[in-house]
Amino acid sequence: MSENKRVSLIAICLMMSAIAQGQNNSSPYSVLGIGDIETSYFNKYTGMANAGVALGDERYINNSNAASLTQLREHFFAFETSMRFKQVVYTGAGVVAPDNKTTDFAVRRVNLAAKLTKNWGSSMGLMPFSTAAFNFSTSKNIQGTLLNVDASYQGQGGVNQFYWSNGYKVTKNTSIGVTSSLLFGSINQTEDILSNDLTSDLVTKSNLYLRNYYFNFSLQTKLKLGKKWQSTYGMTYTPKTSLYAEHSLIVTDGNTQIKNEILKNDFFTLPETINAGFALINKGVYTYTVNAQTQNWSSLKYAGSGYQLVNSNKLSLGFQHSQRARNPYGVEYEKGFFQMGLYAGNSYLKMDGHQITDFGGSIGFSRNSKSSPLGYVISLEAGRRGTTATSQLSENYFNINLTLSYLEYLFGGRKYY
Repeated sequence: MSENKRVSLIAICLMMSAIAQGQNNSSPYSVLGIGDIETSYFNKYTGMANAGVALGDERYINNSNAASLTQLREHFFAFETSMRFKQVVYTGAGVVAPDNKTTDFAVRRVNLAAKLTKNWGSSMGLMPFSTAAFNFSTSKNIQGTLLNVDASYQGQGGVNQFYWSNGYKVTKNTSIGVTSSLLFGSINQTEDILSNDLTSDLVTKSNLYLRNYYFNFSLQTKLKLGKKWQSTYGMTYTPKTSLYAEHSLIVTDGNTQIKNEILKNDFFTLPETINAGFALINKGVYTYTVNAQTQNWSSLKYAGSGYQLVNSNKLSLGFQHSQRARNPYGVEYEKGFFQMGLYAGNSYLKMDGHQITDFGGSIGFSRNSKSSPLGYVISLEAGRRGTTATSQLSENYFNINLTLSYLEYLFGGRKYY
């Protein structure tokens, strides 16, 4: 591939990352806290239900565990951009067609990584940490009266994560890692109240600005089990972190502004998170893996009218069949793979005494060129969050994820893709 084509490819990927940021999916659950916290890593292992904390790859970037960066191919850097199309169909009381469906397409991750020395791999990237998007109407009681009024609520925004990950090999089979992140973003909410007993709209606009540093520590190790089998183990830990929060509140009654104030030095605390994984690999072809994650939200003691935050957990199972081949230089590489995964868990949100559940499945496949720097991964996800068996709203979602990979010669050695 010529130098001009390489430069053009990277420029196209960067432009896609800059312009494809539409956010049309809506979820009433994202009205609380900092919105819906993203549960996908948008990487090679999405088709395995994101069960990749114990795995690593010489070509693709595993941003779920910084310790895996030591497995990247030497003398090359990897650039990846991941996109997602998402469709959600809502069911439950008060939801009617055709207003029960939303779609969204956006770039969700941009990542650059390289193995800088024999034992050190490093990566930088940007992806969403949480998303808030909602638009719904309901009835609201005016406090201290018997008056009920119609109210509509709109909101959008979220928290972004800019991260720098480093992995270092401490022994032949063990690596450690740390991801240093900057979390930043804003969430804008609007409440619009109108009633026949009120002379004009009472509009309340609330803007929440969030920021702070965020750290994740990781470990990976492997153990050979005979000639054909190998076991790998991974773990990540994120300590409790408080985000600096600044609120601004504007209240208007018709054309008259009745309140405009800024509340500073507030905090929103994220709980400690533990993610552990185990994998069995047969001859580098068949991979079986399991991941378990828990977040200690109960210790934060957040609660409100009809809801509270409780400990969340998630279990993921994944399988991968890899196709191995040799390129014209005689170097073995992964030609492609097929993946399957299942996941189930409980959200950190408990409403009216019922914890929000989330379960689903995924498949994925990939193709890598034997003589060029290009590769891609496509994965499909389908699942359900919430249930109509209670007063909860049910979100039935379907995702199409695409990761484009660009592998390029960095320094030293001969060029083998």
